[in-house]
Amino acid sequence: MELKDIGEREAIKIMAELYGSVNLDDCATIDAGNEFFLITTDMVNEKTHFPRGAAPYQIGWFVVAINLSDIAAKGGIPVGVTLSVGLPANEDVDFIREFSRGADDCAKKFGTEIIGGDTKEVNSVTICGTAIGRVKKSIFMPRKGCHPGDVVCVTGELGMAGAALKALEAGNDEFADKILMVNPRVREGIAAASVHGVTASMDISDGLASSLYQLMEINGMGFSINAEGIPVHEMAELQGNGIELALYYGGDYELLFTVPPDKFGDVRKAVMGTGCRLTAVGEVIDNKAVMLVEDGREKIMENRGYEHFLGEKLFK
Repeated sequence: MELKDIGEREAIKIMAELYGSVNLDDCATIDAGNEFFLITTDMVNEKTHFPRGAAPYQIGWFVVAINLSDIAAKGGIPVGVTLSVGLPANEDVDFIREFSRGADDCAKKFGTEIIGGDTKEVNSVTICGTAIGRVKKSIFMPRKGCHPGDVVCVTGELGMAGAALKALEAGNDEFADKILMVNPRVREGIAAASVHGVTASMDISDGLASSLYQLMEINGMGFSINAEGIPVHEMAELQGNGIELALYYGGDYELLFTVPPDKFGDVRKAVMGTGCRLTAVGEVIDNKAVMLVEDGREKIMENRGYEHFLGEKLFK
């Protein structure tokens, strides 16, 4: 059996079972008195993550942003980012300058800084970012903790990254920034955590459907999602298949919460106070299934989205 037969998430399960200390959350947590230190790491490669024509500045921004998105999903305050950068020896020196500028600008925009890293020679551009954050234990938002009846909600709008990907596949290179210039929901995560109302949380990196299935496995319960309630981005609507792009294409990096009904108003008000919308899209259900209600009919939502090792290509 090879990795292409099981996919990234099954590979992670194998490793987590062997280590015995991995919590399968967006971030690792380290006990620090009344706080947790949050640590997350994300690796990207030019063959799997960067569209044709991607600028070094955009790549630098992207690597920092996707790591901060994990900190955001826990309600954390970022305190630093390290970058390990692997480059071919024949890479232009300007790549380093522009990459570093993009990474630095992203870190500063979201209240943190680049604090170190490493460089190595490799065959293709490969970069690993690590973000460190902190959060009070009393407001930490784990992936596990939802209850039947909780409201399922998402920040912002979904499907923009999928629509941009479709445009790139059609030869329109100007949409690379829609995929790479991610704005992690750091302020929104901090705001949501502050009202003590979120029971489960994760960022939407691989598509809403994939995220819901991951939460289902961790929590042992399912979800009923109303297709008409999903906030679909205008770019996705213009493609003519907005729900498809919102559900099954990754790269939006919005936040997915579950919230008790009596707390939803408070969480929504806190998130909206940052200038971001929060939309209820469904509810947590007792049975272990992910259901989609569309055109008055209920059906099982497909369990698909981007996953490494399965032979999928983000950029064709």
